[in-house]
Amino acid sequence: MTWGRWTFIAVGLLLLCFLLACTSASAESAPADSNLPYSSSLHPVIAVAPARIALPQQQRPHLLDDALYAWIAGYRAFDYLSTRRALAGGAREVVLPQWVVANRSTFIAFEGLATAGEVSGSMWLIRHGHRRMARTVNTVSIGLGVRTVVHNYTEPFVVPLQL
Repeated sequence: MTWGRWTFIAVGLLLLCFLLACTSASAESAPADSNLPYSSSLHPVIAVAPARIALPQQQRPHLLDDALYAWIAGYRAFDYLSTRRALAGGAREVVLPQWVVANRSTFIAFEGLATAGEVSGSMWLIRHGHRRMARTVNTVSIGLGVRTVVHNYTEPFVVPLQL
């Protein structure tokens, strides 16, 4: 089995993202001997513990978002099945390279990573307050994916004539 250069690039990018996530998760402690503010007046400065600032609650996905994630996973699974069926009938993949769709495990890995990327991107948008944008992107993605699946199932097979 030959590994293409895009496989190594994808694995390298995943490893880089993992390492960046691990390093950003480590918290730095504040220095122990912090300088108190200096006052030149006769009244001493009262040392006060630093005030805690309440951060806004991070938004979490709702039931509709979970349903959209399930639709994304579903159309990705049907995309895999319909593409394999079309390839068995003599069709050729138009968007992806042939080495991706020719190998089952590579194609399954691609569909899984694409699903994880779409869902995590949507969750990132929701966490940063862009729920409508995330839902719009998910809806467009589902619409285009279902259109592709329908095309794969309705396209007639091309059977080459053998003489």
